[in-house]
Amino acid sequence: MDLFDRQVERNLKGIELEKSGEVDKAIKLYELNIAEDFIGPHPYNRLAIIYSKRKQVNDEIRVLDKAIKVFSALNSNSQEEVNPKLQKFKKRWEKANNKNST
Repeated sequence: MDLFDRQVERNLKGIELEKSGEVDKAIKLYELNIAEDFIGPHPYNRLAIIYSKRKQVNDEIRVLDKAIKVFSALNSNSQEEVNPKLQKFKKRWEKANNKNST
């Protein structure tokens, strides 16, 4: 099993864990994926949402910063597919930063 397959498995397991109420365990799996620069939006979206709900704005911003970095690097290769995701992360980042400054 290659890295991408392991990351996808972690995302799927994270979804299961969230559904069963084990959000902290899901967070650990998603955090592993973003530490490895996973190239899909799922772990970044889920972590940003979870941290936002928990009022952990600094963690939300950290995750969104990472997503913007990863998707900006991808953007040069496949702009049509990546750009909408990148723009979504940037909007969410702005919103989180506004929460942090209030």
